[in-house]
Amino acid sequence: MTPETILDAETKTLWLDMFRKLVRIRHFERSAFELYTAGKLPGFMHISIGQEATAVGACSALRPDDYMTSTHRGHGDTIAKGVSVEGAMAELFGRVTGVCRAKGGSMHIADFSQNVLGANGIVAAGAPIAVGAGLSAKKRGTDQVVLCFFGDGALASGPIHESMNCAALWKLPVIFLRQNNQYAESTPRTDYQGIPDVVEWAKGYGISAVRVDGNDVLAVYRAVKEAAARARRGEGPSFIESETYRWYGHNIGDPGTWRPKEEIQAWKAKDPIPRFRKVILENGAATDADLDAIEAEEEARLQAAIEAAEAAPKPKPGTALEDVYVDPDLGAQAIQGVRP
Repeated sequence: MTPETILDAETKTLWLDMFRKLVRIRHFERSAFELYTAGKLPGFMHISIGQEATAVGACSALRPDDYMTSTHRGHGDTIAKGVSVEGAMAELFGRVTGVCRAKGGSMHIADFSQNVLGANGIVAAGAPIAVGAGLSAKKRGTDQVVLCFFGDGALASGPIHESMNCAALWKLPVIFLRQNNQYAESTPRTDYQGIPDVVEWAKGYGISAVRVDGNDVLAVYRAVKEAAARARRGEGPSFIESETYRWYGHNIGDPGTWRPKEEIQAWKAKDPIPRFRKVILENGAATDADLDAIEAEEEARLQAAIEAAEAAPKPKPGTALEDVYVDPDLGAQAIQGVRP
């Protein structure tokens, strides 16, 4: 990580906000893991501990009105874009106070108030959605951009290629960010990726492409900031290869012990949170006490969110037919005779 040499007030504020989001996601994911293994959360769950810098760096480079799509491992991405931990935790609990009123669960968190178009349980499915949002922004004449997170395994799926081709052809404001955590479920990329260098491959679509250290929050931020500026100028999509690592297995039920211990420890040594904390301290953006206070505040907020989620009511069966249509009147007509 290359420290900045001059820090103005705006940069200090940005750095502290990014640090806060890093620890917010780490606390959320650790708690989700503990609650799930204790049998308190339903469904299926994928944890992104270790990947926080990619989510936070990328989303910090966006404007609030920019769009984002994510993956089945989307807790961190959606929180980094602005989804509240209160709404996200209640959604994991399956409560009516959840950000999707218990209809999304862990893998389908969406929040249109934050322009989060959804995490997605289908591999690579966020890419066509991102292209649609990018086409909408271009047709409407806005300078909004769309950030499309996808995993390294998704690169072998057709929707990624189709989406990148369309985005390049129509010069859409889409940033394709590959969260390369080294494994597609339990398969190392050496066993499924025939492309020697994905950055050079992406350039073959006629778009800008770069590789960044995905555990360096500032490196990710700068790459996405540049890609967003390019998109706002009408210069089309970008591809970013962000190299990172998930500390746990593919899902909570997978211990991940099939990976070499040396590999896991080497990546844990690159933990993005202490790395960024060191940069903040070395550049005088905050003191140890300041950062400790942020950690304590985020931990307290999360514990309050868990308590509120546990106390919130579960949805009634009939509400499953609500929120299906954007237009509530059309929705009411469509489900006449279906509602129990």
